[in-house]
Amino acid sequence: MNDYNDIAVCEECGSRFRRAASRMKALCPECASVLYGCENCRHMFKNGVCAKCLWDGSRSAYIRSLSADDERNE
Repeated sequence: MNDYNDIAVCEECGSRFRRAASRMKALCPECASVLYGCENCRHMFKNGVCAKCLWDGSRSAYIRSLSADDERNE
């Protein structure tokens, strides 16, 4: 079986991710979690990439702005 077909690029942050790791077809588990409340991957980073879902830690400007908003509201 070729894992290549299982890999996509997140439309929000641009990171590669395993499709099976996300509930959203076009979003990595991290972005799907932040934007839609989907269950996130329990990331285990190795060499800068999650060994489970392949997310590389990327965050879009929009996602970063949401985090900044959360910090200001605390």
